[in-house]
Amino acid sequence: MKYTYRILALALFSAVLAGCATNGHQKSAAPAMSAADASTDKNVEAALKAEPQLAGSKINSEAKDGAVTLTGNVKNAWLKYLAETTAKKASGVKSVKNSIKVEQ
Repeated sequence: MKYTYRILALALFSAVLAGCATNGHQKSAAPAMSAADASTDKNVEAALKAEPQLAGSKINSEAKDGAVTLTGNVKNAWLKYLAETTAKKASGVKSVKNSIKVEQ
């Protein structure tokens, strides 16, 4: 009888642990970037690299439906502005969100 209770307790404990492992709130993998977004992103990165004043700056870009988000760090407010205006000129860009931080 004791053996039966132990098996039932173990089965119940296993079921509880299995339920905790999958709570339904797990994120799925991010969708792949579309070809147009990848092209826009490459165009922005190329434009930023071609701007001599931005050499050495750590700027990242991400495009989604033509909307580009810039992140990273620059040395001053002028370089932040320059990165934004440079990105706006790149092919495929519809808008730019400038989230670049100015180093203090």
